[in-house]
Amino acid sequence: METSAAPEEKYLGHLATLAEVLGDHLGDVAIRSIDAGWEEGALDGADLLILTLPRADEAPLTAGDLALLRGHLAAGRGLLVLGNSETGTEAGPLTDLVPGLALDPDFVSVRQEAPNSHLLTSSLSADVLPGHPVTEGVERLYFHRANGLTLTGSPVTGIAARDGRTLAVAGDVGVGRLVVVGGGELFALPFLGRADNARFLLNTLAWLLTGEIDPAGSEPAKTVTHERCFAARSFSAEEDLAKVEGPHVVDAGPYKSLLQRIGGGALPDPYRDQAAFLVEAELRFDELPRAIREAVTTFRHRSNDYEGLLVRGLPVDADLPDTPADPGNRVDKPTWLSELWLAGFASALGFPLAYLQEKHGLLFQNVAPTPHNAANLSSESSAILLDFHTETAFHPHMPDFLMLHCLRSDHEGIARTIMASVRMALPHLSLADRCELFVPQFRTGVDFSFGSANGAQGNGPTLPVLYGNPYDPYMTFDLDLMVGETPHAQQALEALRGAVNKVQRWVRLEPGDLLIVNNRRAVHARSEFPARFDGRDRWLQRVCLVSDPVPSAADRRGSGRVVETAFAV
Repeated sequence: METSAAPEEKYLGHLATLAEVLGDHLGDVAIRSIDAGWEEGALDGADLLILTLPRADEAPLTAGDLALLRGHLAAGRGLLVLGNSETGTEAGPLTDLVPGLALDPDFVSVRQEAPNSHLLTSSLSADVLPGHPVTEGVERLYFHRANGLTLTGSPVTGIAARDGRTLAVAGDVGVGRLVVVGGGELFALPFLGRADNARFLLNTLAWLLTGEIDPAGSEPAKTVTHERCFAARSFSAEEDLAKVEGPHVVDAGPYKSLLQRIGGGALPDPYRDQAAFLVEAELRFDELPRAIREAVTTFRHRSNDYEGLLVRGLPVDADLPDTPADPGNRVDKPTWLSELWLAGFASALGFPLAYLQEKHGLLFQNVAPTPHNAANLSSESSAILLDFHTETAFHPHMPDFLMLHCLRSDHEGIARTIMASVRMALPHLSLADRCELFVPQFRTGVDFSFGSANGAQGNGPTLPVLYGNPYDPYMTFDLDLMVGETPHAQQALEALRGAVNKVQRWVRLEPGDLLIVNNRRAVHARSEFPARFDGRDRWLQRVCLVSDPVPSAADRRGSGRVVETAFAV
């Protein structure tokens, strides 16, 4: 069997899913694309054509294109047409392809429930109309942004509808077979895992290819597809981030002399005259070598697969005092190099802010072990693993980026700062788990430092773990404090636990290292390590920052940077 896709650049998102489903479940299928125009013979040998209708900003199908499509059907082959999930769609192509069939110009939408009943949503469940092979075993379909279809004496019949609006049709057109779906995103990730979409897809592809829905006699399509994972990309087997070359590591060592000059001279006190210090730090960051500034800017715009940026070899404060016994207090130092680097790099990434409950609202937070928190879920722990988490996952103004700057390593040099990115973890999740993680059904816990009892799960907000672009999502995850509200949700959390552990990478931070973590795309952790509490223990400084200061403005007093949101725990 051979399958054509046309044109390739129009719907790579859908084909990323369909290509694997075809190969895994329908046998030996050759997949090719039409990327050089619809020339005569372009469809020769194709048993199945998958076509996404052109968007408004793309070239429309021509009369010649439509003639080739009609010839494809007249040869007894299958055609799957996907709506482009765009309002203002022209109905012409379908009318010219199949008499009496038109794509409506607007989405099928439903009113949201109170208290947002004034809003419409285009994500909806649809009723399946029985009687056609492609709906065998299919009870409900979930559509995301689909146009309606109008039938007027057409040879095809409706197979899915919502509130009287047809969303999918199927039928024989002469000796050919045709399925039209008002929006192709029900076959895209993560929506393929919703309702009976997976079974419907396999039924559709099998029927279009052979006229039967289970030609290979394989396991039920729904079960097989829900349990499968998509092929993982290949990454270096080396788990130490510092030993893997790539855009995630920047060596500042060659610029040592220049950086020392930039860091030299008098600086405003970052604690007593914070505003002046932040201005000066931003100005001095602009003097850094272009290679360093370019790496930071690129990371802000495009990030990377690891969702972290490690800057090594920044100059350190020469006369460093003892590691603070109380990390919640500011530490007087003869120089302010660590604060300078944190503030300077933060200026290129966003708006640095602090939280009232964290270190008494210090902007530059000390992270060091304490005896009384050695075994608590706290940044001051040392005797336990501080497991994977999004920084302040429960907070309405959680950081977009987290910065960790090492002033002093632990005595044995074994403490690991561990990361796992959503981009690397996602291919290790099944369709069903990936879909569950997009649903707001996970209740996280409020951190110990914000007043919660140590280890209390589920006393924070309910939210989705994955959100945003289904193919490149954001992630909010706290392995210790988050619980799923249903058995399926909890199962998905456990699957994500396994995935992030499978793709984890780490670094042993050394003095002068600055690690920037994309807090919306990566979770981080810290290994246990022996602390001696002798003034020479591991000492980091931490700064949190957001890309946009506006959402948190109401929770910050005046023009300050301390977020004072209160929590009932």
